[in-house]
Amino acid sequence: MDFHQLKIFVEVARQKNFSRAAESIFLSQPTVSAHIKALEDEIGSPLFDRSQRELQLTGSGRILFKYACELLEIKEKALWAIQEEHRIVKGNLQIAASSVPGAYLLPGLLYSFRRRYPGVTFSVPFRDTKQVIDSIQDYTCDLGFTGEPGNQEGLGHIMLVEDDLILIAPSGTNLPIVDSPSPGPGIPTTELKYCLEMPFILREPGSATRQVFENALKKHFRQSVILNVTSYIESQEAIKEAVKKGLGLTVISMMAVREELKAKLLEGYKLRDLPLKRNFYLVYRKKRILPPLSRAFFEFTLEYFQKSGEVTGT
Repeated sequence: MDFHQLKIFVEVARQKNFSRAAESIFLSQPTVSAHIKALEDEIGSPLFDRSQRELQLTGSGRILFKYACELLEIKEKALWAIQEEHRIVKGNLQIAASSVPGAYLLPGLLYSFRRRYPGVTFSVPFRDTKQVIDSIQDYTCDLGFTGEPGNQEGLGHIMLVEDDLILIAPSGTNLPIVDSPSPGPGIPTTELKYCLEMPFILREPGSATRQVFENALKKHFRQSVILNVTSYIESQEAIKEAVKKGLGLTVISMMAVREELKAKLLEGYKLRDLPLKRNFYLVYRKKRILPPLSRAFFEFTLEYFQKSGEVTGT
């Protein structure tokens, strides 16, 4: 057995699924299965109970998982110590990100970081906010970018920038306009009552965008508001295209639709009496000592966003 096999085994144990593990570590499912089979042949005992819907560790698997995690951590510490000695900042940095910060905050940040440290490559799995936070908790990733703070035990978060959510509609919808301050030039204001009979598209339950919208509805309306939800779509880009085609309305980050609004491919509205603001956060484990590469990126991220004067943390 070698470190590569142990890493694959640990990822399968965490994901409880060969396909998800393969996707997470950028290998094919047959390759992952072959490595697990080789480990089981070497140990002489099955590591997973494959009779359940999700893979479960056997007794042997639980023992190996404990030691595999320890061995992989020792290997990381050895590499960290060597890199720290020579002040080396290189390697592959894996960062978890939810859709909006991943698409609209990270590209510029990663470009700037790589200009300073050209020996760095990046892996950025896009997940919803809940999955990003879970990946920090279970040590899959050191750092994550989300639309909600990591309030779970052991996690810390740093607020990087503020975001506005707006209602978008297909071009030509022409919702009634009411007098109210708007969040930016050219963004008119309407009321939710004009939208209640129209179809709505929402993100998946773990999405921060959806959580902010639903929490605002509960907080600012005494009676329950029933939306005509006709579609649940996980991809933000797919939602934008669906709205363009007339499938329905949705609430989305202003960052995600600036170009479409300028080109008049979509209509954007603020909802009166329904403040839809949220922040983007950098989430991390409080007690984990970051390896040099992750620590360098952590510090660079704070420096990068410090210009806005909004960086705060816990």
